[in-house]
Amino acid sequence: MEPRFSVIIPSYNRAGTLVRAIESVLHQTLPAIEIILVDDGSTDQTRQLVGTFAKVTYYYQKNKGVSAARNKGAEMAKGNWLIFLDSDDELMQDALERFSKAINQDSEKKVIRAGFILHQGLKETPLYLSKNKYIGQIPGSFVIKTDFFLELGGYDVQLEFAENTELFFRIECKKVQPVQIDGLVLRYHQNPNGANNNLRNVTNSILCILSKHKEELSNSVTRLYYQILGVNYLRFREFPKARKYLFKAYLLNPFYLDTLTRLGISLIPFLAKRFYSPIPQQK
Repeated sequence: MEPRFSVIIPSYNRAGTLVRAIESVLHQTLPAIEIILVDDGSTDQTRQLVGTFAKVTYYYQKNKGVSAARNKGAEMAKGNWLIFLDSDDELMQDALERFSKAINQDSEKKVIRAGFILHQGLKETPLYLSKNKYIGQIPGSFVIKTDFFLELGGYDVQLEFAENTELFFRIECKKVQPVQIDGLVLRYHQNPNGANNNLRNVTNSILCILSKHKEELSNSVTRLYYQILGVNYLRFREFPKARKYLFKAYLLNPFYLDTLTRLGISLIPFLAKRFYSPIPQQK
């Protein structure tokens, strides 16, 4: 079956960047069969703006988070392949054509990944996929078969950080190896206000991932997660929790001096307060 792409764009108060994202899909060398915009409770001019694009299907829901918005778009999709595009990013003009060519080479593929351009202010950094270097899964830089995505249960709506990483953990649990292709398919505009900058979101999401996937995670990834938790709890001034997770990280690899140093600092609260700036408690 020929690939037919449904592009899912979740959006929450992003009227200022939405046109860029939509137009990047409309200008593809291989057209998508549909663009589904899931408005996750926006209070800006999103509805009116999307109304100016005849080829965009608009759906409004009360604010439930980006994962729930993506899942809703997938439920509505008519295409046999999905590509998720964040509302402040843009597809390269030949993105869908590149993915289509890869799919046509092997109809058994279920997930295909490519590289992307990291856009930070005036700086752009191309990030090509490589077997020797880890590049994170960014929406817009991969496509996934619709029926396979629904079989996986979609995105975990509990997560507000690393939801793509967690999705790929489940893909691996299904013994599906994502196919990597050459080239760059996305311009990723790093958002300084994104969920990964909210340390409570990061902390809660890592705890959820550890609970769900501890058996599948490598020691190096688990150690990294424990260390992130330890540092975050230092900044929350929750020192017993900080010591707990830093000690777990230390046990996984005692040769990392940075972990040992942080563990030592966690034992002396006045030093921790000096080295780690506080983060207000968030509800």
